Amino acid sequence: MRLVREGDAPGAPALVLPGGGDDADRAVLRAVGEELLHAGHRVLRLDWDGPAPTAQQVPDLVRVLLQDLRPGLVVAQSLTTLGLPVVAGCGLAGIWLAPWLDHPEVGLAAARSHPRTLLVGGTDDPSWNRTLAHESDREVLELVGADRSLGFPGDAAATADARERIRCGVRAFLAGGPGPARTAVPA
Repeated sequence: MRLVREGDAPGAPALVLPGGGDDADRAVLRAVGEELLHAGHRVLRLDWDGPAPTAQQVPDLVRVLLQDLRPGLVVAQSLTTLGLPVVAGCGLAGIWLAPWLDHPEVGLAAARSHPRTLLVGGTDDPSWNRTLAHESDREVLELVGADRSLGFPGDAAATADARERIRCGVRAFLAGGPGPARTAVPA
């Protein structure tokens, strides 16, 4: 595991956690990280040097990172969204990319998470529970037809468009304005 620090803004940093097998420099997380920096956040990006943690290890890893780094905002993708219950229990704001809402503890935590929570998912992701997401009373950006990577395999143009929609949704969320609340975005 490697922690990369970006930006020098004062205050609590934003902690960016990659999905399994990914690093925080992948396209979606890189775009979100750029939006965080642009919005004036200091960013702490976690990258895997070796194998990603198992699903069972994620909550404890997130707990330790929160205690040690004291972030003000958490961004997680796919596997690391299993830390949502820990983050919700600490009352922290979060951006959850392709959250594993099909895990009961994650779905319940989404509904009790900080009011400044953004859930981003694709309708072709088997772990995305659109009913739960929309009933959570949190901001939702739903990409119709997108898979777990929040993209469209074999369609580079649609994937690039999805990345831009995510970037715009995150930008609006970070600005505190009317974000993508309950928005379903067709590809």
